[in-house]
Amino acid sequence: MQVNFNLIAHRGFSEIAPENTIPSFDLALNHGFISIEFDVQLTKDNIPVVIHDDNTFRTTGYKKIINQAKYSEISELQAKNNFNLKENVYDIPKLSDLLIRYKNKSDMHIELKSGEKELSKIVLDELIKNGYDYENTKLYKKGGITISSFNLNQLINMRRLNSKIRTAWLVDKITYNNIKISNEESVNMICPKAEFSNEDMVSIARSKKLEIRNWGVKNKEDLVQAYNSGSSGTTVDWPKTAKNIINDIEN
Repeated sequence: MQVNFNLIAHRGFSEIAPENTIPSFDLALNHGFISIEFDVQLTKDNIPVVIHDDNTFRTTGYKKIINQAKYSEISELQAKNNFNLKENVYDIPKLSDLLIRYKNKSDMHIELKSGEKELSKIVLDELIKNGYDYENTKLYKKGGITISSFNLNQLINMRRLNSKIRTAWLVDKITYNNIKISNEESVNMICPKAEFSNEDMVSIARSKKLEIRNWGVKNKEDLVQAYNSGSSGTTVDWPKTAKNIINDIEN
């Protein structure tokens, strides 16, 4: 039986609050989910901001291309386009806003979303500036820091800057080749899509000293697949419902 399967609030508690906003992350922590995942991109003036898409239209209703807009322009928008909310507390936060607010209160999974070469260094500089002890932190514990990306080059850049920071490669499936590459580049964790996660490949990756967690959970079937594959956890938009499903499996 799987033990210690960890639920990571994907972009905060994004089922019931606007994704990648302070209220969404607050809700996750207030419900007992200390592991939070969020995306980071650079504005035109090299401010790391927390947003998934390369533009603001889906979440705000107004289109600003992230790397073509200054932070002062981004900060004027409210990221509540998919919710009927009156309060204007749904700003697109800076990375530093989260680092300050949740220091020693959360386990952060920071996805490097955009492709700028300087992104990894800017993120690392923010961690240093805000006093984070990011080297050899414990996974899924308060104070934890994991740097993830689909872009392997971002992880390689981060490891060159600091060889002790935990990195996680987001992939569709675990393969022998990406296990080999992960070991060669000293990546700590492989993160396959939940529906493609399976016990055999998870076990092989673990035998090569890699940690495994999942992403892309759309429904109960995906969650159960992730759990049964033996991975250590997954991101999910609906952590409270997911917790109840896992409890039912275990009991």
